[in-house]
Amino acid sequence: MQLLKQIWNERRSNGWLWSELLIVFVVLWYVVDWTYVTARTYYEPVGFDITDTYYLELSLKNDKSNSYLSKEQKSTSLGQDIIELTNRLRRLPEVEAVSISNNARPYIGSNSGSMLRIDTLVSNPLRRSVTPDFFQVFRYQSADGRGYQPLVQALKNGNVVVGENFWPKDYKGDRTLLGKEMVDVDDSTKVYKIGGVSKKVRYNDFWPNYSDRYVAIEFPEKIMVELDDELYPSSVEVCLRVKPGTSRDFAEHLMKLSANQLSVGNLFILKVHDYEDLRNDFQQGSYNQVQVRFWMMGFLLLNILLGIVGTFWFRTQHRRAESALRIAVGASRMQLWQRLNKEGLLLLTLAALPAAVICYNIGHLELTEGYMEWGVVRFLITFVITYFLMSLMILVGIWFPARQVIRIHPAEALREE
Repeated sequence: MQLLKQIWNERRSNGWLWSELLIVFVVLWYVVDWTYVTARTYYEPVGFDITDTYYLELSLKNDKSNSYLSKEQKSTSLGQDIIELTNRLRRLPEVEAVSISNNARPYIGSNSGSMLRIDTLVSNPLRRSVTPDFFQVFRYQSADGRGYQPLVQALKNGNVVVGENFWPKDYKGDRTLLGKEMVDVDDSTKVYKIGGVSKKVRYNDFWPNYSDRYVAIEFPEKIMVELDDELYPSSVEVCLRVKPGTSRDFAEHLMKLSANQLSVGNLFILKVHDYEDLRNDFQQGSYNQVQVRFWMMGFLLLNILLGIVGTFWFRTQHRRAESALRIAVGASRMQLWQRLNKEGLLLLTLAALPAAVICYNIGHLELTEGYMEWGVVRFLITFVITYFLMSLMILVGIWFPARQVIRIHPAEALREE
């Protein structure tokens, strides 16, 4: 109470400091909120695992190749050649699983959609055409905690798989998914039964896991064998997972086998991509953007730190005579130290209260950046972090000059004044 009275009595000088703290608090909170949302989103589970996985880029020989087969010489379709290639891959001792898919593999950037109706909800999820082994290759996890096996079995049974976040958050109806039927809006004769539900699957590391809804539909072999378009190899996705402990030279080993053992008809493996490299290449733009922003935020934080430290440094140094007088009338140096710190933190608290109202409304009006949904929890976390950082800056700004002030002899300080 005494500190409040003193702050009020010195309201002319404290008013400017309070205004500065209020503005700086709001600016720093905005920085903290963006940093928190970006980091929180990045480290959320993506719903799949790309460890020990590879993507095989396929191509076709042209008529200048010595081993080129004309249409008259070929007895198989391109689809059959792709199936044969995957069968040969499965027989390799290092390979655990191989999948074929279309617009489905992680970090692809190419999508297909379906307009589906389930109960009264019409949704347009990402459509992922995959073979059952796709879930084993990328380690999708069943929502019931039983791993990828229930998802594999669901496709083998002729059903489809969806993510557990298929329902919008504001959907008020029955939120059960397993066993429900979905109808194609454009063709009501197509009815799909949900036979498996996976955990949430994210599109990439920078988008939240509540934004991407998908439906995985089997890529049946009977349709695959009929495909014979020369453009097909550029759209088909052959991915594989190797067994743990396999040498990192596996990609080079596979390329050596490509010319002979893994060449089927005119089909051959053009390149083997390590999935970690695909991930980094796909997100390079996002990495660069975040890096630039972090440098900018770091520069801004440094300026805020120097500004607050300088302000409280000057303020504490300017009150040398007052501090010396308190020591002269019996106050201990520790009491003086604590008083200066309490005064600084009290000023911060008085500024933080209206700043909290401003910050919350900024978030509520969606003026912040990032994909994370606004909520009270997000606000409280970022507010506490901001208050802690501001407190730390103020204590640093008080510490060194206060250390000099409390060591000075009272008579000397009063004589200087």
